[in-house]
Amino acid sequence: MIALFAALAAYIIGGFPTGVLVSRLLLGSDVRAFGSGNPGAVNVWRTFGIKWGLAVVAVDIGKGYLAVTALAPLAGDGGWAGYPAFLGLLAVAGHIWSPFTRFRGGKGVGAAAGAALGLHPLIAGVIIAVWLTMALLTKYSSVASLSAAICYPAAVYHLNAPSYFEMAAAMLLPAMLIWTHRDNLRRLRAGSELKIGRGGGVGH
Repeated sequence: MIALFAALAAYIIGGFPTGVLVSRLLLGSDVRAFGSGNPGAVNVWRTFGIKWGLAVVAVDIGKGYLAVTALAPLAGDGGWAGYPAFLGLLAVAGHIWSPFTRFRGGKGVGAAAGAALGLHPLIAGVIIAVWLTMALLTKYSSVASLSAAICYPAAVYHLNAPSYFEMAAAMLLPAMLIWTHRDNLRRLRAGSELKIGRGGGVGH
């Protein structure tokens, strides 16, 4: 029962609508009415400015990290190998399909980064390095995020000696992020994807 409670808590924590609350309660506008309509950190950044975008991504990273580091020990790791990774996936799922915003949330990148940090700090460092490299080379946040997500299973396999379930979770994570970035992929093909720092919302 504790393991089930922890799983539900991970999903609810992941679903905490950071971008929506920050924009509505602190800034007086709903970020979903601007830009891409997404409540994630990138749209908050483009709409209200970098400090608010960084604040949102910091909380989102914390959601994934908390789900893995606090809830898994509480449940005794669920009694099976890979349970912390399962909680991390649930936090990302909550972020994407938030129960607080009619199951329309962010793209899961911040929560995924936090879960990775809680599970494997070294691997998280590698993935962050991939994100930064691709962001500098391409200037596209979406390309950087997808590149990091795709590299994640290889990093887990080579650096962690994972169980079968942990490997399955590591492979499912990029699949989820590719799905949430499907509109970005269409814009990249059309040449209309905004680069990092480009926007023009109410904060500019």
